Amino acid sequence: MAVSDLIQELESTKEPSRETDARIALTFGWQRRVEVAEGATKSRKVSWIHPESGENRLPAFTFSVDAALELLDLVAKKSHGGVSWVVNEAGVTCTVKVNEGPYYHAATPALAICVAALSLKGAELRDF
Repeated sequence: MAVSDLIQELESTKEPSRETDARIALTFGWQRRVEVAEGATKSRKVSWIHPESGENRLPAFTFSVDAALELLDLVAKKSHGGVSWVVNEAGVTCTVKVNEGPYYHAATPALAICVAALSLKGAELRDF
């Protein structure tokens, strides 16, 4: 999936998703490992390895502002910015600005931060 497709998905969704978290993680270099154990019953264990720390977990990027900021830190270390939101008859629109860059929009602060991080990653990869 192209980074631009993932950004469009995040901009149009209203809710967080673990499936989307997994696609974001793969884009940012997390490694997915699957171990299958045979025995009385067959079991399957999935591990997600952080690209820098090697930590074994898949953050909830689309659910949590803290996890989204962890993602942002991978492409914009020591960044600054802000989040705002508007509630009206159309629903909620959150806006994020990172450093001196453009404004990014989504339905929740975590989703908007993910859009910003993916936009920066896409520019880095030239995958738009």
